[in-house]
Amino acid sequence: MAKFAVYYIPPPESDLYQRGSEILGYDVRTGRFLPADNPTRAALPEFDETWVLQPQTYGFHVTTGYALYYDVEQLPQIEQAMEDVFNCFSAGVPFAFTPATERIAFWRDNICVLHMVPNPAMLMLHTMLIARVNPYGTASNISRSYAGRTDLDPVRAHRVRQYYTPYILDGWAPHFTLMMPYEGKRPKIMQQALLDLFSPEPVAVNSICLVVRDDDEGHYRLHREFMLSDYPQPL
Repeated sequence: MAKFAVYYIPPPESDLYQRGSEILGYDVRTGRFLPADNPTRAALPEFDETWVLQPQTYGFHVTTGYALYYDVEQLPQIEQAMEDVFNCFSAGVPFAFTPATERIAFWRDNICVLHMVPNPAMLMLHTMLIARVNPYGTASNISRSYAGRTDLDPVRAHRVRQYYTPYILDGWAPHFTLMMPYEGKRPKIMQQALLDLFSPEPVAVNSICLVVRDDDEGHYRLHREFMLSDYPQPL
């Protein structure tokens, strides 16, 4: 079944995007695979392509709206809902992420991420996109796995019932996934190598992307990029 997601994807010319995409071996903007031998992977102390097979399918991004199953005929309504949200923010609002104090982290020991912290405007944007866009979904991998369970934390259960994901609002921890699972033997050296590759500077969010994956596709691809400087638009 087809799926869509709302992502922040860095500009194609940025070091952030080029290095992240080279690690994953996939360019979500073009829908093309990248050479397995590249400068970013060469800068790592160890690497195995199996570590990036899962995150590669999504491309290098920060999830703003979780990947959801949907009816493809509703794609125009999803785009309109996104534009409705963008139109509610004043021109020039500074949306941004700041790398977290531990910006290269290993979550659950084997999920290697570039952890980001949203500024208030970015958190508001995320919240409104979830509220307006997620109802166009029909399910998610998480909501399907939770079906019929009665042992869930009430907050998670309500979030999944209404929006198909628990990772929203105060449960949103924006990040770029670099490896999942990381199964190497040198996590500290790997962490330092990644710290050297990725800048600690804040990241200005100038666009939000809508990505899709059709029934017969294994990887997501860019459908439309919304430049935030284009909003608000006149009625």
